[in-house]
Amino acid sequence: MLNKPEWYVIQVVSWTEENVSSSLFQRRESFWLEDYILDVFVPTHDVVSVRSWWAKVTKKKNILPWYILVQMNVTNESWYIVRNTPNVTGFLWAWNIPVPVSSKELEKLKWKILEHSETFETKYKVWDMATITKWPFEWNEWIILEINDKKWLVKMNVNLLWRDTPIELEFSDIKV
Repeated sequence: MLNKPEWYVIQVVSWTEENVSSSLFQRRESFWLEDYILDVFVPTHDVVSVRSWWAKVTKKKNILPWYILVQMNVTNESWYIVRNTPNVTGFLWAWNIPVPVSSKELEKLKWKILEHSETFETKYKVWDMATITKWPFEWNEWIILEINDKKWLVKMNVNLLWRDTPIELEFSDIKV
């Protein structure tokens, strides 16, 4: 008889979270552990940035870099398969026993994902004229070409040696 499955946190090598997730699904089928390893969850949210010409680019960003969550019943076999998956560095432990994530912590994580899923509104728009307040281009007015509202950066073309040169500035370095 199986116990109630719980969520466990697994530490992985950086930038390999999605690969480990797919590997765990493949390994659970290969070793007939579908009843023990039930689900794998990589906590991510969508980041929308506005490029020039109003092109929106959506990318996935990890909320917990280097960590993924696995819903499983811990047995010797399931623990061994997960622990020895490529790019997995280990479970979060307490005295050599994997510690399950509490339901309260899981709800916090879900809330954080929902909170980050909203896009950020900015007062700047592409093709607006803005005045640069940062030296050496201060008090010159230029057109905003690109906005990255997650990093709080704008890209503008400035006239440098009779050529248009793109530069990136922080939101605090310009005013409309």
